Amino acid sequence: MKHKLLFVLLFFSFTMQSQCFDCAKIYGGWIGGSVFDLKKTNDAVYVTINSHISGANTTDKSGIYKYDLNCNLIWKKDFTDSAFADYFTIDDQGNLYILVNELLGQNYNSGIEPYYTDGLAFYFGLNLYKLSPNGDIIWNRKIGTTRNLSKRIFFNQGYIFVTGAFNEYININNQISLNDSAYYGRAFIAKFDTSGNLIDAKKYGSGSDIFMTSEIDKNGNIYFARTDPNLTYSCIDKINSNLEMVWKKEISNNGNITNTASYRPTLLHYNPINDKLYLWGCFDRTVNILGNEFTTNSPNNGFLQSILTEFNTSNGNLENFKQINNNSLLEYPGEGNNRPSSLNKSFMTEKNNELFILSSFSGVMKFPETIIESRIFNGGGNTFYYNEELVLFKMDLNTFEPKFILKSSGSNYYTNGLSVDAAGPILFDGNDLFLTSNFQSYPLKINNSVIQSSSGNNATNGLLYKLRFDSSVISGEIIAENTCINTPVNFEVKGSFDSILWNFDDPNSTNNTSTINNPQHQFITIGTYNVSATIQCGTETQTIKKDITITKIPNNYTLNAIYSCEKKSGTGYSNLFDTSEVNAAVVGNQTNLIVEYRDQNGILLPSPLPNPYTNTYKNEETIKVKSYFKNNPSCFIEGDLKLFTVTKPENLQIDSPQTFCIQENATINNISITNDQNIKWYDAATAGALLPITTALQDDKTYYASQTINGCESERIAVTIKIQDTPVPTGDTNQPFCTGQDPTLNSITVNGEDKRWYDTLTNGNSLPDNTSLQNGRTYYVSQTLNLCESKRLAVTISLQNTPSIPSGDLNPKFCKSENATLNNIGLNGQNIKWYDSTIAAGTLPNTTLLENNKTYYASQTIGCESERVPVLVKIYDTPFPTGNKDQQFCIDEKATIANLNFTGTANKWYDAATNGNILPETTLLQDGIYYVTQTLNNCESERFAVSVKIQDTQSPMSDSPQVFCIQQNSSIEKIKITGENIKWYDQATAGIILAESTPLENGITYFASQTVNECESERTPVTIKIFAATTAECINYVDELPFPKFFTPNNDGHNDTWTIDFAYLAPRTGIRIFDRYGKFIKELTTNSSWDGTYTGQNEPASDYWFVVTRLNGTEFRGHFSLKR
Repeated sequence: MKHKLLFVLLFFSFTMQSQCFDCAKIYGGWIGGSVFDLKKTNDAVYVTINSHISGANTTDKSGIYKYDLNCNLIWKKDFTDSAFADYFTIDDQGNLYILVNELLGQNYNSGIEPYYTDGLAFYFGLNLYKLSPNGDIIWNRKIGTTRNLSKRIFFNQGYIFVTGAFNEYININNQISLNDSAYYGRAFIAKFDTSGNLIDAKKYGSGSDIFMTSEIDKNGNIYFARTDPNLTYSCIDKINSNLEMVWKKEISNNGNITNTASYRPTLLHYNPINDKLYLWGCFDRTVNILGNEFTTNSPNNGFLQSILTEFNTSNGNLENFKQINNNSLLEYPGEGNNRPSSLNKSFMTEKNNELFILSSFSGVMKFPETIIESRIFNGGGNTFYYNEELVLFKMDLNTFEPKFILKSSGSNYYTNGLSVDAAGPILFDGNDLFLTSNFQSYPLKINNSVIQSSSGNNATNGLLYKLRFDSSVISGEIIAENTCINTPVNFEVKGSFDSILWNFDDPNSTNNTSTINNPQHQFITIGTYNVSATIQCGTETQTIKKDITITKIPNNYTLNAIYSCEKKSGTGYSNLFDTSEVNAAVVGNQTNLIVEYRDQNGILLPSPLPNPYTNTYKNEETIKVKSYFKNNPSCFIEGDLKLFTVTKPENLQIDSPQTFCIQENATINNISITNDQNIKWYDAATAGALLPITTALQDDKTYYASQTINGCESERIAVTIKIQDTPVPTGDTNQPFCTGQDPTLNSITVNGEDKRWYDTLTNGNSLPDNTSLQNGRTYYVSQTLNLCESKRLAVTISLQNTPSIPSGDLNPKFCKSENATLNNIGLNGQNIKWYDSTIAAGTLPNTTLLENNKTYYASQTIGCESERVPVLVKIYDTPFPTGNKDQQFCIDEKATIANLNFTGTANKWYDAATNGNILPETTLLQDGIYYVTQTLNNCESERFAVSVKIQDTQSPMSDSPQVFCIQQNSSIEKIKITGENIKWYDQATAGIILAESTPLENGITYFASQTVNECESERTPVTIKIFAATTAECINYVDELPFPKFFTPNNDGHNDTWTIDFAYLAPRTGIRIFDRYGKFIKELTTNSSWDGTYTGQNEPASDYWFVVTRLNGTEFRGHFSLKR
């Protein structure tokens, strides 16, 4: 038996050979190490690490490590001390593509590349290596000098995509150069095939863009998340596998508003199961993401919280979001802080419809089902601060709500120093989760596994950890229940294994050891025992130890049920449970006793309970009460505290307002209430005075009533009281009626509601409303409001005789033009009144215009108004006579009004639209407007306007004489004349009409008229002269020069010579003749000819050419034939 506190858990910082335990690998020398990236295949898991060399860790160089799925190393590929491997990808054949940064720079090796170190070829800056599945280098390609942010590498459908950012210039594989002078750099994508051939490379971004992270989807689309150095905006870009921009989406912008920032993207993750894109980011103060506002509730721009957002990959629309308040102390990623151990990132992987997230937090972090808290350290002067610890949780992608899985814990290297544990990449292998971290805890504890650090001086170590979710996995912890003296203690280690040996550290007992899985051991002495369990799993043996404290059992207690009335009827909840004596009943006179209170779901409640207490479960609540001594929580007494909510009576059903007649002298007791018990009346809604039921009611006052059942009083219900003093109805006290009306009590005009008639001022008999009125009698009426009847009004009646109806023409007739009114109807009677029906109440004014076929009703009034007599009115509306409103006549017709073509009866013509003169039918027509009416039934129609036009057509205009050339062969249509519809005649009057095709003759006079609006004019004479072709006026009408086409100089008297009529030629010009070879033969002068000889000799038969100048000065060339 040991009486000191010693708590030791299982340490798995070495490789396991069996499937029983979680497994882990640590990377780091004395001054630290880190994990960069994590990938897996069906049978292996890979990590890239960076470790500082020191002591026993000389083998932990920067490189890539391949393990089987139980953390057993298969092979590793180290790189030199002057290079480090970070991101990598794996193709569908198991080949690896790794990004390796060389650190010596372009001044090394005289700037010549590649250079060789440890047998490896390096280019300056970033290198892309391809390794076989066995770790052999296949090829190396140059990427160039890059920045740290957004650097990733992806494999998709046979191609390798390298993403990153560069400053000013990058020459990828010495093939494609990208240039940009942007201060903050530009993003790029380089596309290779698996043979290392560079396919394409492009740059992206503008302005002050800083590209933070990149990702790829299953279709090869690449996504960038970017922001700017002042954190004023953030965006997501989508680029297809051909490196073309698909869309850009701004997701946050602070609008330059004070105390607001933008959503800072840190890591993109694509979920291939639901084809969604997830972005983890952080923010300070207040941000707006696509119209949704988030706040840290702190004005401090160094206080960071996180947001997880879900986007549609097709269009970039925001579909879900959740603020995650993890209070992280880690830095926002930047170019100058590419230390994985200190970056504010969270890593994601998916399984079924859940997204698993490994993050880190400090302080208190709340989940829907639990609250977690990171450990604290003393920063000096009793000032305590929170450390940064790991947290693993998952998001239900249906509800987008988080659920806690586990958190890390551990100890600090320096007692008064901060310890931060940062998250790394995670991924699933079946139900096993591989996670990575870069941690400072000394040691780090995950899932009850203790992971020792290899570093000193609070340096960071990298971690690869396999977390088994299977319930058969050993938890690494001894569970002890009921650790009370003289009581069997139950022991257990959860999980599946081959064998177990227990040692209870109680050598004086009869059963200090056990080999069963769940043994019991009874301790008979108070103290602390170092219990151990040695577990065998295959060839591996591990020992778990735990200090078990044995104490006496706390005193038993009895807790009486507590009853309290509901706060609101029907809710089942009360805020008045009296718990003041509960804690004292449990503790009694015991010291160092801890009392825990938990609700029905096991959620811990404050201790002692708040008083008064508000129940959280409807009607009946059971609070579990557990008491144990401070040094032994496993030895406890449990009991139940019952809370019962007493039903609060339902609120009274009271009509409000309620009305009483003033004559009743009503009291509170007269107020009507249904289903009432133990009624109490008050003068106020709360507090106030209790009123006796004999209290006299007052008008317009509100009273408040409650009922009490089982000691619980209901809410007070208000009822407003109205004291009704109904006024006497109003009306004339003397009212006359006519005998013809057969008046009844209903005929008397009185203002009031629910009227009642009586034969006396008080008491007497009630009279029905149809009681016939009697002359000189007085009747009495009351009104009733709200069931309260008023006093009575006296009305005295006088009856008069009704006169007969008016007489006269009851079928009068009028012309419409009279505009007759009711006043034009002549009826005999006094004070005639007109109505539009037999029952109409309102009269018609005497100025009312009469309507055709309408019946009007007339009465006369001599004291009393008579019955109404119907009068049917006929209004004759004579239509216009019919005819054309526009009529035309020729001046030579000498037309009169009789010639106007109109159809009607008894037509009359006027010279004005109104009044004016009647015109006889012999009146000669002139240009102007005439007005015509017709008369039917002695009613003349309105006047119809007729526009008359007298057409005086002028003779056409033409020059005379007109000259033509005989070559024109002109006809009448060629005569120049101005006019419309021209007609040609052979005489000045009468004669015959000539066709336009009639040939013109010399010296003949032709006569032309024109016709306008069917009226023909006088005729215009035109004399014609026709000149011969050779006249100067006509010579140019010949298009081709007339000349003989041949001649036969044989002295037979026919065509013996050749010439051209000189009248067609320019004066003082000749005819020059050439043979067909261009030899000049002869020039003819005016009126001469050629006889076919040259220098006295006959020229041979042939074609000859000539040149002349025509009258118009143009030169003409032609040819003719000499025939012999």
